[in-house]
Amino acid sequence: MDTNWGNTALVAYSLLPKIVDSLDFALKTRVKSCFQSRHLKMGISNEQLIGEILQINDEKRKIVNLAYIVNSTLERMKPNDGQIIRERIFNRKTFQTVADELDIALRTAFRRLEVAQQRFEEILTERGYSESWFEQEYGDDKYISEIKKRLDSEKYLVAKSY
Repeated sequence: MDTNWGNTALVAYSLLPKIVDSLDFALKTRVKSCFQSRHLKMGISNEQLIGEILQINDEKRKIVNLAYIVNSTLERMKPNDGQIIRERIFNRKTFQTVADELDIALRTAFRRLEVAQQRFEEILTERGYSESWFEQEYGDDKYISEIKKRLDSEKYLVAKSY
């Protein structure tokens, strides 16, 4: 599996509240426009507006699916591997903080995260979520594909304190 798709799934999962808020706002404004017919005054047809609403709902479906994939994959991992991913990526703790909390050397924290990420990607592949599957499902998603592009351009993004 392409390492960045695994990292992309993890980073996107950590950003889900922001993504969901953005999608909810977009949906709410379009539905509100339906009731007030603002879209017609702006030259947007009913069909186009309904198409946008359906597209937003599909994006939300993808986000819910991603949350399920990440959660269920983490559940299949060893507890220590899942813990270091949660602490470092989801809780955005520095490597030093993670090392102190786990009472391990800083270098060990780096290695454990790397091993945990590799195992996460192996489990994804075993479950049928291959590189091509991620590319097909999320390759053109405006939120997830942007995260992947950023990860592709910044080799050590996950290791940074962001």
